[in-house]
Amino acid sequence: MKKKNLCYVEPKIKANLFEVQQVNEHEKLIFGSDKKSGLKIILAIHNTTLGPSTGGTRMAFVSEETAVEEVLRLSYAMTFKCAIIDEPFGGSKAVVIGDPSKPKSKKFLHALGDFIESLGGAFLTGVDMGLSLEDAKIIAERTKYIFNSKGYSGTTTAHGVFKGIKETVLYALGKDNLAGVSVAVQGIGNVGSTLVDLLLAGGAKVFIADVEPNKLEKYANVATIVSNDEIHRIPCDVFAPCAVGEIINDATITELRCKIIAGGANNQLKDETKHAKKLHEMGILHAPDFVINAGGVCHGMCEVKGVDISHAIQKTDLIPGILRTVYDRSKKTNTPPLHIAYEIAYEKIQSKKK
Repeated sequence: MKKKNLCYVEPKIKANLFEVQQVNEHEKLIFGSDKKSGLKIILAIHNTTLGPSTGGTRMAFVSEETAVEEVLRLSYAMTFKCAIIDEPFGGSKAVVIGDPSKPKSKKFLHALGDFIESLGGAFLTGVDMGLSLEDAKIIAERTKYIFNSKGYSGTTTAHGVFKGIKETVLYALGKDNLAGVSVAVQGIGNVGSTLVDLLLAGGAKVFIADVEPNKLEKYANVATIVSNDEIHRIPCDVFAPCAVGEIINDATITELRCKIIAGGANNQLKDETKHAKKLHEMGILHAPDFVINAGGVCHGMCEVKGVDISHAIQKTDLIPGILRTVYDRSKKTNTPPLHIAYEIAYEKIQSKKK
């Protein structure tokens, strides 16, 4: 796994699949299908040094190539997310190829459950984008390895992000509270909406955007609504991406007008080596995504372990300390925080091998 910066390297998906799998040292790339139900699923298991793999199962109307790209990258991030927060699990991710807006038959969901069960616990999962909690209940009729009985992990993730923002504001701006701090939140879903509530309660000045305008309506009198295309350009203290990944790319990075990037979205940087270095050079402090949004892993693992979800909220208290360690080492070595976070997580994985 050891390579420069430990950052994810985008493989050439059109190449030999075994070569694609080996670029970031994934252990398994699994394709599943069921002709009767129409199920098509692609699963990547990255690294199981710390324990059995865990990661969400999402449904998306995408090409096979795009699905492979998603499972490879997101499973890689999950490995490091589990390691950094000291959870004894590895990283995985599954994408079901199909239109999530169309009704899903019980036969289809049962086939998905059968696929998960056939792996014998090597893949511990919960529903992600495109699949609902009701879907999870039907899937669970056929497998004991899906965990969503206690709801979505968005609330727990948001609490961790909020604590991470407070720590990052303290580190970068010297403010021990969020009163008057301006935060631009992109994406008002399960994570973003909870984060906005916490920010408003903390006295922050909040800007919000989402591709679905109806999600913004309840905040019309307490936050400033801007377009989704403009949110990253807003002059602010903190830009908090909580929607799609790769929002920081060649086109957007020079348009940023923030001092801090700290949000719940996964894979925020299109090129983790180049864009992390560019942000560092620009003087923008980036809270590594797989650190600040690790609360979601804590939530899921509470279900796996059979303990109350309150333990997950408590474990998010670790996030500020981890970020502080990352920032201190980053400053000392003049290395982007994301690269430092990968190093720390990698050290934990390697110590398990000894």
